[in-house]
Order: sequence, then structure tokens, then C-alpha cells
Amino acid sequence: MTTTYFRMTAVITGALVVAAAFTAFTSAASPRFYDDDPIWVEHDTQDAAAMKPLEVDLVVDLTYNMLAAAENSDVRAQNVNTVDEVPDSSWFTNRIGHRSMTATDIANGPNTTTGPAAGTWTVISSKSDGVTPGFTIRDATGQVWFLKFDPPGYRAMATGTEVAVTKLMWALGYNVPENHVAHMRREQLVVGDGAKFTPLAAKTRPMRLSDIDSLLARADREPEGSFRVVASKALQGRPIGRVRFYDTRSDDPNDIVPHEDRRELRGYGVFAAWLNHVDAKAINSLDMLVTDNGRSFVRHHLIDFGSSLGSGGVAPADHWAGHQYLLQPGDIARQMLGFGFHFPDWHTTKSYEAPSIGRLPQDSTGFNPILWKPRVPNRAFLHARADDNFWAAQKLVALTDEMLRAAVTTGEFNDPASEAFLVRALGERRDAIAQAYLTAVNPISDPVLDDSGTLTFRNAAVDAGVAQAPVTYRAAWSTFDNATGTGRPIAATSAATTRINAPAALPSTPGAFIKIELSSIGGAHASWETPVDAYFRLTGGKWQLVGFTRIPEA
Repeated sequence: MTTTYFRMTAVITGALVVAAAFTAFTSAASPRFYDDDPIWVEHDTQDAAAMKPLEVDLVVDLTYNMLAAAENSDVRAQNVNTVDEVPDSSWFTNRIGHRSMTATDIANGPNTTTGPAAGTWTVISSKSDGVTPGFTIRDATGQVWFLKFDPPGYRAMATGTEVAVTKLMWALGYNVPENHVAHMRREQLVVGDGAKFTPLAAKTRPMRLSDIDSLLARADREPEGSFRVVASKALQGRPIGRVRFYDTRSDDPNDIVPHEDRRELRGYGVFAAWLNHVDAKAINSLDMLVTDNGRSFVRHHLIDFGSSLGSGGVAPADHWAGHQYLLQPGDIARQMLGFGFHFPDWHTTKSYEAPSIGRLPQDSTGFNPILWKPRVPNRAFLHARADDNFWAAQKLVALTDEMLRAAVTTGEFNDPASEAFLVRALGERRDAIAQAYLTAVNPISDPVLDDSGTLTFRNAAVDAGVAQAPVTYRAAWSTFDNATGTGRPIAATSAATTRINAPAALPSTPGAFIKIELSSIGGAHASWETPVDAYFRLTGGKWQLVGFTRIPEA
């Protein structure tokens, strides 16, 4: 499904949405490409002001995703445009790999401020459950912030990890909060009017100053008495619920693509594996109802990255983190049949450990992106196809070591050896993902047909240094009828480089289409011989790419 799907939603409402969409998709006369293809911005055209907050039931969500672990889907992502890319939307914004970015851009990320303003911070609510406390405060300027602390004995582990990973997830295209490492003193905090507190196993009551003291006793403290926090700026809009990684939300008129079939949510699985973000589930997301120019829509965010890299949030990451789900019946059975002598591979994996960053495999040999698992199954991750993984891997290889270092530095770990390890680990895990996913399919990308009739393109796997170039590249050229989808062969040309000359008999009529099937011959990867399809339209005397398919619909 292409962005034709998006175009229709912009001009039809109510019951006409269903009727018109059905007519368009079943009509044999519908053209494959429209004049505005490829679409790069997906607009939310329907007003969502009537939506009410709807919290995800965590037990139901967990059960549904656990049952989904046995699924196997080969449905193509349904929100890609005609050139097989994800348009900008309320879910995702193309950044790294799509536009020029610097290490400074990565370090700044989503920041619009330098953090909470100095002065008195008024506590308006608190989080009293769990190992570490949390506060919602209003700073001296009235801005609302959410504060989280490091667990005792692990200075910077959770706070630094959250900030650094947030910058990387922003670079990859996701909506994330503005997070800062900040410091506060106990005397800065005052209890706001109406603030409530819920003691353990007791009823909610008005908050007292002594409640703040009891909560801070469970947080790591700096030697001079201050507290290090990650301060997360309140998101724009009104909270409306969480992101489920399956189905659609029925009360959101703009939510028309099943979440498990959105490429950015499928690709999130590759990024979660890279960052060892084992807590990638609904509770760590937040939908905000935003009103702009009189129309309301939902902006979808990913939040809470404290359980990433070597951090488990409240302690170093478990040795098994990323290796298995919380509950794996198969492993339990093997343990029983082996009378406890069956040991998973992670038992022998060597780890780097430090209080500042937690625990992470010592080198990339302890990381297999194909086998990596979050704590609980995620249906969108399970629906990812080879082209979804390829899309994600291409974005990762655009992040240079300098950019990784810039992101890690924002975590202010104050541990040079551990910071250097994190940069190296992120680079090695990036390269392991490139090796696994850029070589699994034909990696030809970004074809361009110039005025002289020369076709140029990239081999993403070769460019990333994870594969050798094939012996030959082959291009099979044909005409293409945009109304019927039929064509006539023109000729085949080939070259040993990523520059291939077009045959002499290309169409010259304005608006004409051609299709080029591009394959790699004689390389080490048999899958590269399966061609990718590129479609060009002659517009204003120039050939413009209007379509690209890496793997067709099953």
C-alpha cells in the first residue's frame, strides 16, 4: 500500500472514507502513481478533538503480545510511500540519513531550553512506588518537568543513559521528550497546593514536606549533598493514552494503518536491539492530543529510555537482558529436561560493568541483532520484514562514531573509560546490524537517471563496508503503463560499477514511464540477484524517480 492511502484520507470524511477507499483499491483503472508521488508528508486531516483518555491495560497488553510471539507475517509495511520510504507524520520525522546532520545536531536533539530554571521548584505530584522516586515539579518560570533519580550507588547510570539514548532516538526520527541532566538541592523543593501523596499500602492524602524527604532517601546523592536528576520537559498537548503496537485506536479518525504494519514501529525493533532497550512496550510511550489551527490530532511519543544500554533502570541490566523474553516456555522445558544443566549462551557472555553505566556485553560477539529480544514480545517487531530491517539499518549506518560520541557525552557520566566503551559498543552493535540486515536483501538504493541516460545508484552494503561488490550489476529496462501496470521490454544493460548506461530506445513522450529491474550478479549473497524495481516518469524533460520496491507484497 502506498501513499495513495494517505491522499484519499485528505479529501473524504465520515462514511465516504470507507466507500471511496474501497472503490479506489478495487478499481482496476486506478493508476499506480499520481502526480504528487512520492509523498513525503502524511497529514492528519481529520479532527480528533472528541478523543478521550484511554489507558492501555498492561495485563491485556502483555498477554496479547505474549500470544503474538508465535505469529509470522509477510505483509508489506502499509505506510510507506511509492519510493519505499516512511513519510513525515505525527509518528515520525525523517532526520538522519535523509538530511544533513552534524554531531552538534545530535547533541542538541529535541532541546528547546537548557533545562529547568533555577530557583524554587514546586512539587505538584510524586511517584512513590518502585525503587527510585519521581516528582512532577513546576520550575520558577511555571514550566512543568518530570524528575527521575539514579538508584543509590549507581550515579549517572539511569539518568545519563536516558538522556543519551533520547538524543539518538530523536536523530533516528522519533518524537521524544526534551531531557536534561540537572542538579537540585532539597531546599529548592516546596509542596504545591493540592499535591497528593500515596504512602505504601495506604490511602492518598495531601503531601507533606516529610514525604519529600522519605522519597529522596531512596535516591542517589552527590557528595556535596545535591541530587542528580533527569528532567523531562512536559510534552505539548493533553495526555490521551499509550501507543499499542498492534491494531488501531478506534476513536482516532486519523489512525488508519494497523500499528504492527507501520514501518517506523517495525524498525523500532532494530533500534531497540541496537540500544538494548529491553523495555520497548506500550507503557513507555505517550500519545498527546495537540491542537493546531483549530484542529486536534494525536502526536505519538516514545519515552522512558532508562532501561537501555547497560542500565536496567533501578540496577545494572540483567545478564540475560536482550537474550530472552521474561517468560520463555521453551527454555523452561529445556532446563527441566536437562535437570538444570542446560545453560543459555548469555551465561558465558563477558560483560563490561561499571556503576556509571551498568552492564553490557564486552564486545559485539555477545550481540546478535536477529536473536535479540525485549523483555516481552512486541507485535510490531515480530511483523518486521527484511525490507523494514534494511530501512532501519540504513539509518543506523548514517550515525558516525563522532555522532555517537556526541550523544554519549550529553549523558554526563563523568567516567571517561565507560563513556569510551559505550561509544565503541554502539559502533560495534551498529556494524553488526548492518552486517545482518544490509546484506540480507538486494542492497541497491537511491537510483538516479540523468539527462545523459546514465543510471547511477548505491550499494548500501558495500558503502557500509559489510560486503564486497558483486561482479556485475544488471538493469532490465521496460516501458510501463501507469494505468494498467503492463509494460514492454526494451533492453538489458550491465556494468561492473554502479553506473549503467540506458539503452537508446527510451520513451521520449512527456509523462512516459519506465521500469528498471536492478540486480547484482556474481556476488557472495544469492539474495542480491532478486531485482529491486525502480520506476521513473519523464517530467519536464527529466527522469524523476516515482517508485521503488525492494520486496513486493507477499
